[in-house]
Amino acid sequence: MTNAIQRNADLLEQFSPGITDHAEHTYRAMFPDLVDHTVDSIYGFAYRRTAIDLKSRHLMTLAILCTLGGCEGQLDFQLKAALQLGLSPDEIREVFIQVAVLAGNARATNAARQFQTLLEQRAGLPSSAPRHAAVQNRQASSA
Repeated sequence: MTNAIQRNADLLEQFSPGITDHAEHTYRAMFPDLVDHTVDSIYGFAYRRTAIDLKSRHLMTLAILCTLGGCEGQLDFQLKAALQLGLSPDEIREVFIQVAVLAGNARATNAARQFQTLLEQRAGLPSSAPRHAAVQNRQASSA
């Protein structure tokens, strides 16, 4: 009998090569029912629908996670997956514009900052995130 990770390995590997083995031995080992339900819902149901293409569906996923806030781990995974799936940094940045206009600047800015850190890490550059935090702390203390 297969589990949700095995059933959806083809899509999971498109999003993040090597993720199936990692997920199988970490998350699923701890929470098998929750992981099976989540993976089947996302990758077995939603991402397998054909009315819109994978790229468009993924842009919507990014917008929703940015809007929700508090989903930094999921947003990080999906930002990396977006690049893996072939979305350009400019296409991803456009999501932040839509989020700013419709859901607020704070959500968009937080997501954009997280994406910038990811791009810096991929380029081997030092992260600007600590610098941003230091600027925010200075602004808060001077207010």
